Amino acid sequence: MKKKYILYTKALSDFGSFMDIIILNVLVYTATGSAVWMAAVMAARTIGGVVASLFSGILADRYNRRKIMIYTDFIRAAIILLLIPFPEPIMVVSVAFLIGLLNTCFMVSFSSEIPQIFGQDKIVETNSLVARLTSISLVVGFIGAGIITELLGTNVTLLIDSLTYIFSGLVLLAVKWEAGTKTSKKVLSGVKNKLTSIWFDMKEVFAYLKVAPLLLMVNTVFLIGAFAGSSHNLGIPLLAESISFERQTFYYGMIWGVWGIGSILATYTLPKLKIIRDDRIYFVCFVAAMFMSVGFITFLSSNILFIIFLFAFITGIFDASFNTLHASILQKADNSIRGRVFGVGMLLKSLGFAVGFIIAPAILEKFSMEVMVWIMHGSFITVTLIIFIMALLFSHKQKLKAAVNVS
Repeated sequence: MKKKYILYTKALSDFGSFMDIIILNVLVYTATGSAVWMAAVMAARTIGGVVASLFSGILADRYNRRKIMIYTDFIRAAIILLLIPFPEPIMVVSVAFLIGLLNTCFMVSFSSEIPQIFGQDKIVETNSLVARLTSISLVVGFIGAGIITELLGTNVTLLIDSLTYIFSGLVLLAVKWEAGTKTSKKVLSGVKNKLTSIWFDMKEVFAYLKVAPLLLMVNTVFLIGAFAGSSHNLGIPLLAESISFERQTFYYGMIWGVWGIGSILATYTLPKLKIIRDDRIYFVCFVAAMFMSVGFITFLSSNILFIIFLFAFITGIFDASFNTLHASILQKADNSIRGRVFGVGMLLKSLGFAVGFIIAPAILEKFSMEVMVWIMHGSFITVTLIIFIMALLFSHKQKLKAAVNVS
């Protein structure tokens, strides 16, 4: 039972992270009224993730992952509290960068440690529970941030946000397990040696991916998916504003909250699917990704509340399925390299978001929000469909080769 406390602790960190998304965007948009500033906050958070992706996997493989999670929780709590006395836009952007960096460090260490704690044979069930708790955190975090900010103001929201990280860190301090990695006694000295080490570690991961083509394909879809994701992350607060300017924060939280309820449903049904027990997991992952994008396009192209909430719910189902299956696929990697594989996955996600948050505002200046979403998610569906066909051909070729070898 104590092992599950680790998952609940991660859910607390997620709760704080989802509150961050609402409150940081609301703070900067209220102060500036500019979609460009809001995109800058999201981009800063993403760039922080990109920077962390360069070393978070290495840290997770060389140092105690539990301690990394504890440190990142307490540091995030302190950073969020800085916004109470200093709510200026530049400070919000700076905090977003640091939060993105620390979130990635926490997530890579946590995800890498899952098979060590629960066993390889339990990763799909465990990831489904993780996704379920994440979705519950999302629902409570988004809706809670919207309601609390509307009723009590941003400072109270920031305080509660910070307390979630503090409590998460305290629980991790109390719960212990046999970590997959121990603190390395070898400490690299000098910037040159550190950069060289990072370079060779990254090369090792990409060499690993070359001999696992389906894993490489999944990561490519993940990269393009993050690129497309910047459009709906920018589009949802704008959609909320178009519904009600006075209650933007409330509707912003509600849309993501309904999306989260769909995600929760997916986590109950996904482990029961026999189709994900073998290599077909890759194809289910691709299909889920395409339906996810169709959902985002549909509800972001509407101004009718029923359609918005209905398709936000459906989108949540496929989004959670895509991300859960992606994590399960990455966790099939060997423990010795798993942290770095996740680090590369987070790097791809962060790079996709970073490029997306540059392109999305540029599209938004010339076209409507709906067109922006159509262009970016339409591109993702097209690329995923091509990769899906390539994966089918590769799988068929492998089966023919196996049949020839047997005969």
